[in-house]
Amino acid sequence: MASKTVLGGREAITVAIAQISPVYLDKAASTARAVDAIAEAAAGNADMIVFPETWLAGYPYWTEGWDSPLDTWVQTRIRFRDAAVMVGDESCHSLGEAAARHEIHVVMGVNELDDTVGSDTIYNSQFFFDRQGVLYGRRRKLMPTFIERVFWGRGTADDVRVFDTDVGRVGGLICGEHLMPLVRGAMVELGEEIHVASFPGAFALHAGPQLESPDPGQNFWGHSSVRNHAFEAGAFVLSACAYVDPDDIDDAFPHKASMNLSYATGGSSVISPLGVPLVEPSTGSGLRFAECPAWMIKAVKAIVDAGGHYSRPDAFRLQVLGVDGWQTMSQARIDTTSVRPGELERAADAYEVSIDTVREVAELHAAGRSQGQET
Repeated sequence: MASKTVLGGREAITVAIAQISPVYLDKAASTARAVDAIAEAAAGNADMIVFPETWLAGYPYWTEGWDSPLDTWVQTRIRFRDAAVMVGDESCHSLGEAAARHEIHVVMGVNELDDTVGSDTIYNSQFFFDRQGVLYGRRRKLMPTFIERVFWGRGTADDVRVFDTDVGRVGGLICGEHLMPLVRGAMVELGEEIHVASFPGAFALHAGPQLESPDPGQNFWGHSSVRNHAFEAGAFVLSACAYVDPDDIDDAFPHKASMNLSYATGGSSVISPLGVPLVEPSTGSGLRFAECPAWMIKAVKAIVDAGGHYSRPDAFRLQVLGVDGWQTMSQARIDTTSVRPGELERAADAYEVSIDTVREVAELHAAGRSQGQET
């Protein structure tokens, strides 16, 4: 008999946010620290642990321009590139191995080096690992904000995904994407139950003296945005804000003295589907735990179901540009299962057929599943 479960049929799940410092731009050392945090979260009975924006291995808190000293720019860019994570590399393998060993979901913010042959573009990405250690999802920030465009490429709409897991339907957005109403609307319509929000810290844009300065008292726009998204989506939001210890930055790093780290002091929170914090924002280093009960989603959806009775598809429709062109979100929902990064290409190579043929078979299979058929 068909059924529609919430949080994978569990009464509640326990989540953890890693508000801890990476070893800045040191991929191996940061990965080792992440593995320790995964073990600690699992010891606290967490079903999922999430990390802040580009935690592995560091957000670019410095400024560049055409007047940058050449030698400094070259050194920094090489180090930034070498600290980036690629699908299938040693760091990726270590994270998956830790997730499997401790039977816990992991969502990691990374500087991602594109695994496409011929490309060295770096993206601001989220990697999703399941309890078996499988990298089942990857999404790239659609629009790097302001000076971030100097460092990262732009993601695509194919990455706007929500994944079915044994702890519920999981999705995520990165920092300024929470200011993109249509993207948030797409996540709502895709039926998120757990939303991972990644930030480089909790900052104010009005207080000064710098453009991004420490939040003077819960004025960070991200706090209000994730609370609003939680209520609109009827989902739990895990808002992961970065904490960086200056002692974790190599003294030889050329920008250390001029980095804007003043706001990278934490501020992580866990928000209930009603938009009320279960864990209030706080500063300092450590894991932040929360229990998320399924009944909260069920109760809120009975009041306002923004992806259902409150969406009014007869009056408004949201479209997204997918691999088959423009689709309404109702069509996009056909793809309810995840395809691991590079999986289609590997299948094409294994069976010596074209990638277009593999995509066609995968799409037919997804369409059959959405109609309750076997293909």
